[in-house]
Order: sequence, then structure tokens, then C-alpha cells
Amino acid sequence: MARYFILSLIRLFNFVSFKISLALKAGYQISIPFATYAPWLKDEAFLNTFDRVRGISLVNLYQCWELWKLVDETEKTPGDVIEVGVFKGATSAIMATKLKQNNSPAKFICCDTFEGVVKASGADNFYKGGEHKDTSLNFVTNLLTQTFQLNNVVILKGIFPDETGHQVQENKFRLCHIDVDTYQSGKEVLTWVWDRLSPGGIVVFNDFGYPRTRGITQLVEENRGRKDCLVIHNLNGHGMMIKLK
Repeated sequence: MARYFILSLIRLFNFVSFKISLALKAGYQISIPFATYAPWLKDEAFLNTFDRVRGISLVNLYQCWELWKLVDETEKTPGDVIEVGVFKGATSAIMATKLKQNNSPAKFICCDTFEGVVKASGADNFYKGGEHKDTSLNFVTNLLTQTFQLNNVVILKGIFPDETGHQVQENKFRLCHIDVDTYQSGKEVLTWVWDRLSPGGIVVFNDFGYPRTRGITQLVEENRGRKDCLVIHNLNGHGMMIKLK
């Protein structure tokens, strides 16, 4: 009885939200999924890792869980793991910890300006440049190498790929997490990494589907229909591109 009542409320909320969003023609809607499977609740290693970085993360639990599991899912795909847009290192710690747990030979490459968002343009409706600069190379280095005792990370400071891409241009990659907030930066990272991504490799955009990062949503949507990839819209705020060949 209680379950039926809750589902009825969710159904009513989604219907009203749908109608309002349709009328506003904004292309955005608040919705509550009906599926309740939550495997992260049973993964103590993930929960412990997430709990250690919760206070410094701008990335939600569900996105962090997906990144954690994508390290698993790409284990048989050749290449390293790269993250562009590290901020304070929360998701870097999560993914690099999973690599270590799996005894993977892959390196984790962390790339950030450590001076805030760059390459804001007319495609971006919120970011102007310089946001999220309350971090530092020293903070992230200490978090990963001292707090988490990770020896599988390489940290590159500067605009990627313009200033630091040459340092890993010979690497192949299996997983790329792009968390750069702006259209042009995201596009340039995607272009750089795509030819270096192994077939079966995955690019994950953290800022997909949010009203404040419409440039990233636009970028992902522009890649639909390509013959060399699958594009996936995830309700947790991830847009994903899986390389087919």
C-alpha cells in the first residue's frame, strides 16, 4: 500500500513537471526515476572512498559511483585513464583508487589549470572564466600521493591539451573524464583524446544536462549520429561517448 502511494506521488510529480517544462519549452525537466536499484550501497570500498572526499567534491554520489564502475568496465580495454578538470581531486582519488584496487598497470593522468575555468565562449550561458580556482597543485598532489597513498598518478598543470597534451601524446587511453564546464574546452579535449582512445574506450562528460552548462550538453548532442561511437544520456548528469572502432 505504501509503495503504491509513493509511486503514485512520483508519477503525479513527473506528469506535472513534464507539462510545465513542455509549456515553457526550455528543454529541461526535473524528473524522479522509478527504478530504485542502488548497488553503491553494498560497495563498502566505494562508500569509504567517497566519504573521504565528500567534503571537497562538486560531483554527486551517483556520478562518482559510475566513474568508479567504469574503471572496472574498461579493465580489458588497453590504455590509461585521464581526467581533464580535476578541481580539488575528489574524482581523481576515486578513479585512481579503483585502479589501484584492481592492480591495474594503467596510469591515471590528472590535468587541470589549477587556476579556474578557461575558454568560456558564447556557447556557455553561465561560466565566464576563472570559476573554481579555489584549489592548487599542492593540494591535489598531497591528497593523491599522501592522503590516499597513490603512486599511479601523473599530474599535469596547465591548459589541456594546449600546454600539457604533448607530455602524454604517445599514450593510449581507455577512459576519459571531461569536467571542464565550457563548450570550447570540452570540444578540444574530446578532439585530442578521441584518436588516442582505444576501441571500446569511453569519454564521460560530467556536466551534461545541467542548465548552467548548456555548452557541454550541446557538445555531446552534436556528436549523435556518428558512425564511430554510441552516445548515451544518463539522468545522473553524465553524457557518455563509447568508441566503436
